Amino acid sequence: MFDYCQPTRIHFGEGRLEEIASICGRYGKRGFMVTTPDAPLQPLYDRIKKYFEQADIHIVHFDKVEPNPSVEMIECGFEMLRESNAEFVLAVGGGSSIDTAKALAFCNGQEKIKWDELFQKYSSPYVNYEEYSDTVLPLITVPTTSGTGSQVTQAAVITKGKEKITFYHPSLFSKECIIDPELMLTLPKRMTAATGFDAFTHAFESYINPRASYFSEQDSMRAMKLIIDNLVKALEEPENLLYRSNMSLADTLAGRALANSGAQAPHPLSEIIGGITHLPHTVKRLEEVGFDFVCLTGNPGTGVTNEQIEKAIRLTKEHFSGLIIAGKMHGAGSDEPVADLETAKKFVEAGADVILVPAVGTVPGFDTDELKMVVKEVHRCGGLVLTAIGTSQESSDEDTIKDIAIMNKICGVDIQHIGDAGYGGVAPVENLLAMSKALRGVRHTVSMIARSINR
Repeated sequence: MFDYCQPTRIHFGEGRLEEIASICGRYGKRGFMVTTPDAPLQPLYDRIKKYFEQADIHIVHFDKVEPNPSVEMIECGFEMLRESNAEFVLAVGGGSSIDTAKALAFCNGQEKIKWDELFQKYSSPYVNYEEYSDTVLPLITVPTTSGTGSQVTQAAVITKGKEKITFYHPSLFSKECIIDPELMLTLPKRMTAATGFDAFTHAFESYINPRASYFSEQDSMRAMKLIIDNLVKALEEPENLLYRSNMSLADTLAGRALANSGAQAPHPLSEIIGGITHLPHTVKRLEEVGFDFVCLTGNPGTGVTNEQIEKAIRLTKEHFSGLIIAGKMHGAGSDEPVADLETAKKFVEAGADVILVPAVGTVPGFDTDELKMVVKEVHRCGGLVLTAIGTSQESSDEDTIKDIAIMNKICGVDIQHIGDAGYGGVAPVENLLAMSKALRGVRHTVSMIARSINR
């Protein structure tokens, strides 16, 4: 038994933007357009205004949208909307513009936006809530990225203070959306990659959600396949309309799946980059989902510093009751020692339970003497030490893996991690086996394999 809802009329294809005036004209002659102030998109905004001018449709343009739309910014737009006498709201842009437009259209006609009520009363994507008011305006969306899927969801993600909070309502679904792949042709490579991964995450999380249905699973699987087949090609040939069209299809399918299944954390080891502005909301969500532990680290080239990780530990400790793993296995693009005794002390004092450091033999300059000091201090404080082979050496030969494993065991570490550089995002099975045999022998290795629920 399941429910599946997708009420948005989708206008998909090259050149469909030209129909924007006739589509919006069904809802009235006065519109409120919501966008970012981005200079590269100004020609697009001018083009849309020209279409409306030719159709004798009056448009008020609110162009103050910022990434991770804040309640303050939306309230500025709300004042403009109240004076506009608009009959419909049009969002042009990425997820931030669309989410801003959703909030504005939803709250139209109210004296003020009651944020606490919205966040508390409309907190579930699975409830078919009653109508909020009879003044909610119809929403038309024109996405310019292929990542958020917001054009076909009933969710709006809003920033209040330091938290990103989502509220849900059937009225937040776009009445109609125009998905014109030609609008993605000028999307920079960096944004193409980021939004592509965003769409894949939506598809994957909705697929593994226990609430997934046959229909949403089909959306998810098709979206993931389209992204796998087309994202790299779109990065290599950004002006190829076929690849852009397929990524737009994937984004929309992933959005439909997300609207019906909801999100689900993809893995119990969640990497949260230190210093992210909206960490508290993320951590609260992990607590709600029931995670046992979280890992605060820095991915390659992100520039994450140990100071940022320390701050992230303190924030996480305020909202999360599970184990906190923290540290770096490589430089992460920052010019500082990857790990040392003082950093380990600070992490423990901040609230970390397990200190992550690079395995000796993987990062230049971090040797057995330093690792022994870190282990001794962390153990004195009641914590554990985890070493990681995270520099692609996990794909080296078996003898290298065994040497690293024994060297770090001698230093007294509690947990050893081996990275994912191998076949299909997993270290070579030969190296996994070699590491296990070196650390605990054939007997216990075979025993663990035989008892594994994944055998």
